[in-house]
Amino acid sequence: MQTVNRREWAVLALILTLALALRLFHAGNVLWYDEIYTVVNFVRLPAQTLIATYDSLNNHMLYSLGAQVSVAILGESALSVRMPAILLGLASIFVQWRISRRVTGPVQALIVALLLTLSYHHVWFSQNARGYTGLLFFTSAATLAFVKGVENPGWKIWTGYALLVAAAMYTHLS
Repeated sequence: MQTVNRREWAVLALILTLALALRLFHAGNVLWYDEIYTVVNFVRLPAQTLIATYDSLNNHMLYSLGAQVSVAILGESALSVRMPAILLGLASIFVQWRISRRVTGPVQALIVALLLTLSYHHVWFSQNARGYTGLLFFTSAATLAFVKGVENPGWKIWTGYALLVAAAMYTHLS
């Protein structure tokens, strides 16, 4: 990957700031059915019970654990339950920029980040208290690790790749 200059970092920071603003807009609105189901049936469980509960594909395991942490820090609210999705959505934009930066130029990579920032579906899933943006983030990060592992093989990068794939699988078990 070519060196990233200050101007590119500044533009990326602006894009990510816009992404955060769009994802926070109305993120505190009432929860819908699957989100309520997640809170009532999984997020409120003790962690040791949660990680042993496989009776429903509605339990996006790693997301439910992240939502527990968020609720413990921020208190139980629609925004706190959705916060992991918002943060993972932002992180997925950054990782997609990194992937794009490896195969295109800086302008094209910033356009990819901007398109994801403005994508209705990406915003919607980033405001959804479910594991979908976690799945996108972990699989994207695993893709980046895979490319790095092919270019420069080593046990550390391949262990990281395996952990990222495992995190993706643990986020959405189906």
